Amino acid sequence: MMELMLGPTSLEVDATMPLRVATRSGAVTITGEDRADVLVESGADDVTRGHDGIDVRGRGGALVIRCPMGTDVFVGCASGVVALHGSLGLVRVTTRSGRITVERAQGVDARTASGSITVEHCDAACRCQTKSGRIHVGRAESGELATASGSVAVDAIGAVHVRVGSGNVTIGLTEPVAVQVEAHSGSVTVNVPGGLRPALDLRAMSGQVRCDCEPGADGAIRVMTRSGQISVIER
Repeated sequence: MMELMLGPTSLEVDATMPLRVATRSGAVTITGEDRADVLVESGADDVTRGHDGIDVRGRGGALVIRCPMGTDVFVGCASGVVALHGSLGLVRVTTRSGRITVERAQGVDARTASGSITVEHCDAACRCQTKSGRIHVGRAESGELATASGSVAVDAIGAVHVRVGSGNVTIGLTEPVAVQVEAHSGSVTVNVPGGLRPALDLRAMSGQVRCDCEPGADGAIRVMTRSGQISVIER
């Protein structure tokens, strides 16, 4: 294992070498782009390269890193905004307080105690969890999304399981898949393609249920809410 000097640091890497980043506080910005090295531009107190990956540590301030496209990235942050740009591999982000943004990744596991989570594009499974904050997913193959307090919005997704304590849920479907939503308080809207005939199990303990499509066997939509309206809308 080799210790490297601080300051702007460039390391040649192979395509399978993961990047691990840990900081106590401060913003973390990582960009996956067409390059053959990992460039730590600023904010690092310690940079270490081993046979199993690159470790970057900071105590505070803004960490700015550039890496090859497709790099697996793991970020642990006590407090601060985490922004992942470009195209990355498997992404795992954990922060106690701070917003998480992922532009594009092969797979996502993002968790924050307090803060919103935005994933623009996920090629495979997308897992997002926040105790207090909004979740927005642009497109994903599948998803497990949970927030105790905050809304959930999904533009286009495959099979998805959503759990919400308090907040509205909006889901857009593009194909017959399994959808499961559990909401304590808040309205739930599921938009389905025209002609889709899913199996339906819609239960609102206090609130109206609206469904535009006929039931069938094109996937399954199961929604339960204690307080709020349920709408399944044919687009």
